[in-house]
Amino acid sequence: MKETDASLVKLELDIYWAVKAGKNPLDLFKAYPGRFPLWHVKDMDNTDKKFFTEVGNGTIDFKTIFTKAKESGMKHFFVEQDICPGPPLESAGKSIAYLKKNIVK
Repeated sequence: MKETDASLVKLELDIYWAVKAGKNPLDLFKAYPGRFPLWHVKDMDNTDKKFFTEVGNGTIDFKTIFTKAKESGMKHFFVEQDICPGPPLESAGKSIAYLKKNIVK
């Protein structure tokens, strides 16, 4: 990121994989404001495997992360369910319902 032109290079951040790699998305937003216009949103379960789960059912603090959407430059986010604990459409529906109720007004 430091070697790229901020006006030319933006990234799509997968929140789950950033957290799984030990990175705090809030630190990334602070270090590189405005560089993350796209987000992949999925949650991490509370097991040793740290597997995928529906947004709101896991350990990632999306309420806090979404408060920094403007700082990050976020314009769009995508609810993503790579592998789901339930049927895919049901899992995606749970994630979307959580986001509508708690974050997106």
